[in-house]
Amino acid sequence: MFKRVIILLVLSSVLIALVLVKDHASAPVNHTITKSNGSTNYTMVEYKISKIKGNQYYGKNEDGTDIIFSSKNILSGDKIRVHDVVICYFEKDNLGKGLAKVEKK
Repeated sequence: MFKRVIILLVLSSVLIALVLVKDHASAPVNHTITKSNGSTNYTMVEYKISKIKGNQYYGKNEDGTDIIFSSKNILSGDKIRVHDVVICYFEKDNLGKGLAKVEKK
């Protein structure tokens, strides 16, 4: 009985280790491009504008992820319309901070 418990614990540990390694190694594929812009690094994601409601812009990425941002994030001054492709910049080291800026592609 003691041997079975030890074998069960060892097999469970191996299984957990494999799951953690697989989870850590897999990264979401969302076609992001990382560029260095001066001293700040950005993660850039392209979205196609699907709807504009007031000053709110709604976009969708090729992989199906959505974004909503306001006109205050558009720094380029370009007129963005439905079906335009925009590039959204997020700080590479601080994605939780949110959207840094948006520009028309």
